[in-house]
Amino acid sequence: MSHLALVSPTFRATPSPTTQWAHDIRNALTTVGLHLDTLERLAGSAGHKAVEAAHALMTRASVMCEQALAQPRAEPATRRRAVDAVTAIRQVAELIGPIAPEGFAIRVHADGAFPVMADADQLFRILFNLMHNAASVARRTGKLKAVDVSLERAAGSVVVRIADDGPGLPASVRKQLFRANAPSPDGSGVGLAIARELAERNGGTLRLAPSAKGATFALDIPAAAAVAAPKEGPVTRSLGHRAA
Repeated sequence: MSHLALVSPTFRATPSPTTQWAHDIRNALTTVGLHLDTLERLAGSAGHKAVEAAHALMTRASVMCEQALAQPRAEPATRRRAVDAVTAIRQVAELIGPIAPEGFAIRVHADGAFPVMADADQLFRILFNLMHNAASVARRTGKLKAVDVSLERAAGSVVVRIADDGPGLPASVRKQLFRANAPSPDGSGVGLAIARELAERNGGTLRLAPSAKGATFALDIPAAAAVAAPKEGPVTRSLGHRAA
């Protein structure tokens, strides 16, 4: 009998692909962090802001890896609680700012707090995907200079509008929005698909809104004070509308 046959399957088993990827990505992030610390020392105060933003993003990426390791075969649970949408928007803007080209601006228009009922990490991912796409277009084309983020309360929800002054989206691209396999040079199709999926998972919707210039995305998310109301219906997947 082969000696290998005596080895317990438990000891022969290899980690799942998800576990392997999460482990290696986490190690890579740790190494990148060490390189950033070295660059910060070399750059002095000028590089401090960029390094701080990079470390914050790596911390979030590490948390996503931990979630993947904890639930390798299932979607992470959605833990909804009251979250200030304005705070989340400003956090994302501060993280994206250092990688944007010179002259690019993210302007937040909001008075006071706008509490929504959402999973804080998932809300961050929605906003990050939307604003990161705009910054990517700005870097790639130089034709997008500003993103204006505004909030308003409407019928028990908060509507977040993210509008840019770029060239807008061609009709061919509009037809394939929010599809993970939609062709795009920077992966924005995947990001939009993720953002809509997360919006719906939190009882909201994400859609492309009409705009005279550029592209405007409207995120409709339940307001914290209105979540207990029974009139709120389920969200119809991928249609961007609530079911009656």
